[in-house]
Amino acid sequence: MTDRRETVPPPRAVVTVDTGTDSAPDRPTFVLVHGIGVSSRYFERLVPALAEEGRVVAVDLPGFGRAKPERPPHPLGIDDFAASVAVELDRLGVADAVIVGHSMGTQVAVSLARSRPGLVRALALLGPVMAPEDRKPLRAGTLLGLDIFREDARGNRIVIGDYLHCGVAWYLATLPAMLEYRIEEEVERIDVPVIVLRGGRDPIARDDWVARLAERTGGAATRIPSVAHLVMHGAPWRTAALIADTARVRP
Repeated sequence: MTDRRETVPPPRAVVTVDTGTDSAPDRPTFVLVHGIGVSSRYFERLVPALAEEGRVVAVDLPGFGRAKPERPPHPLGIDDFAASVAVELDRLGVADAVIVGHSMGTQVAVSLARSRPGLVRALALLGPVMAPEDRKPLRAGTLLGLDIFREDARGNRIVIGDYLHCGVAWYLATLPAMLEYRIEEEVERIDVPVIVLRGGRDPIARDDWVARLAERTGGAATRIPSVAHLVMHGAPWRTAALIADTARVRP
């Protein structure tokens, strides 16, 4: 009997930044993936810094930012978000990319590396979530709220504006997927260079958790003092330099 079931395409991510192809074949493409509730807007300072090193592509995940119209009637899992990014990279002809994930975006980055290893040259995990002891909705929300008091005014304007645009319903629909994803288990199955980076004042991705996660990758945790969860916003050039160094390493 012929199987007539159709493959349902993943919800669409929306490419919000593409600095264009680069003539030098050894220069990588950096793909920026944001966290829960927000959008690619908070990468605004990182984009020009990374553009010195190669092509930069940023996406809004389905249901967030400019991809809010792509919001499906059902919650999405981390693997669904990763699939939506993969579709856009295929459309752009991007391969051998450095996937730069922040917060929940680190989970999406790891999932993408697991499902489509041929797309991924290296991973940069910025402010990774969540430590096992923090995987409860109230705890996670408290830590996210605490971070507001440690960010600069511009970062807060972007984040709060994006949260309001996202809305409570889609945030709460997505939250269980973020809390259930076991990034520390999945990252062990990845065979590309990985940098795990946190801001020294980050209340969410704390030193002990980031160190444990980095150990799973076979590497070491990296810390940038004086910045909080939005490490790439508070220290964009230093963050870009560390990511670029990782991109130059071959497994």
